Amino acid sequence: MAPIVTSAHVARISPPVWRILFHSVLFGLALNIADLLFNFYLVSLGYGPDTAGLLSTVSRGAGMLFGVPLGLLIDRFGAQRAIIAALATYCLGWIFMLQATALWALIATQFIIGASFLMATMAVTPLLASVTFDRERTNAFGLNASATLMIGLVGSVLGGMLPTLAAGLLGVGPQETAAYRLALSVVIGLSLLAMLPLLRPLPLAEERHEGDLDVPVAPPLPLRRLLRFALAGLFLGIGGGMILPFQNLFFRAQFGLSDAAVGVVLAVVSLGMGIGALLGPPVTKRIGLRRGAALLRIWAIAGMLMMLAPVLLFAVVGFFLRGLFISASFPMNDALVMRYTPINQRGMAASLLNVLWAGGWALAAVISGFIQVQWGFTPIIILTVLAYLLSGVTILTLRIPDEDG
Repeated sequence: MAPIVTSAHVARISPPVWRILFHSVLFGLALNIADLLFNFYLVSLGYGPDTAGLLSTVSRGAGMLFGVPLGLLIDRFGAQRAIIAALATYCLGWIFMLQATALWALIATQFIIGASFLMATMAVTPLLASVTFDRERTNAFGLNASATLMIGLVGSVLGGMLPTLAAGLLGVGPQETAAYRLALSVVIGLSLLAMLPLLRPLPLAEERHEGDLDVPVAPPLPLRRLLRFALAGLFLGIGGGMILPFQNLFFRAQFGLSDAAVGVVLAVVSLGMGIGALLGPPVTKRIGLRRGAALLRIWAIAGMLMMLAPVLLFAVVGFFLRGLFISASFPMNDALVMRYTPINQRGMAASLLNVLWAGGWALAAVISGFIQVQWGFTPIIILTVLAYLLSGVTILTLRIPDEDG
């Protein structure tokens, strides 16, 4: 079996890619802390899972509404500038969020956070594509996804500890609003630090390098073709929106875990996701980029089904496997889309991937919140399984050459 990653692979990573990886680590740390603590913060304000689902829908809905215009801006002004602007707006959104208590104010600030988050994340795909050759792109995409996800191990543990540390500083209980507010302020600081590696311009790869599969002179693809590339993202978003905004509530409600214990569980899951992102490149080199991206996504179904068992160990292992296979799949699908998209349409392609993903997430999250109130998590898990199956089949049936690498 091919090794997941080798020292030769790492040695071939260029300095521009390392800078993007450093950015991804810092922003990924901020995102993991926010993901862990935000629902608990809402509970401390007196809100329930239906409000958490609504705000998740608002966040993804903002990305869905502005995704295509932002994609056009990325193509026009450059992905690197887009990330800097998005991070600045993201920080402003969190500053206002932590001062808000009324539902209308939470919705407004979550809209800003959601749009800026999506712009920052979707601009990374064309930025990475612009600084890499096709032959190294799967490794770069896999390493970037792994860097973002592996830092979740630190983010989840740190996020679980932050409310207690904040409570000690403030002299309040660890589940008080003030403790969560101070803990979440760390998200702002880390997001500001994530700008630093990208402040200087990144040198672009020579797109006409001999042997590269990029086609800078290729005619633009029709919109229907770009939408077909992005359709798998819709189903992936539905699956994610069903369960991921509520992953902390799932382990608390089903197994009675404390905030710190939930943080440890999610840290273990983040480790699996980071390993999975490194698994994608060797798998696709063996069976092809399209088949690898599709089958890895379908294999996540086994992990989801394990979460139906009323046993903590089974649920944790199942959630671990879900993260392992999904994180192996999605950067490979991104690389697949970038391979067959002309250079001057990559921002649009990335935006469509994210818009459909955000649309699926937004729809699923609000439905999931209401389903949980009535019937719990069992139907949520079943719907997630169906969404992952459809996403994998959608990739598998793409009409493109299935080339190795």
